[in-house]
Amino acid sequence: MKFKFWGVRGSIPSPGPRTVRYGGNTTCIEVRSDDDTLIVLDGGTGLFCLAQALVASGKRPIDANIFITHSHWDHIHGLPFFTPCSSAAAACACTASPIRRRATASST
Repeated sequence: MKFKFWGVRGSIPSPGPRTVRYGGNTTCIEVRSDDDTLIVLDGGTGLFCLAQALVASGKRPIDANIFITHSHWDHIHGLPFFTPCSSAAAACACTASPIRRRATASST
């Protein structure tokens, strides 16, 4: 398995000279299995950079399995910009954890 971190930043993306060492995009991790299956963990702003790299690679079809760990903005911000999902030459599956209400004092 191979891992590539396209985004590791916290809640607010901040690309630029100050963040060049560790990156300025929010969470997005590319995982490649031994048979080259593409698994994407989280869809932060780093997802846009991953999309550009996939399109530029010329490898078709693009099959992406996207898993969203939770629905905070910094983990889903890049989803609208993942252009392979809008291509007929791609297959994208997106899975997210269910949204659960937390118990509060008034609901218990």
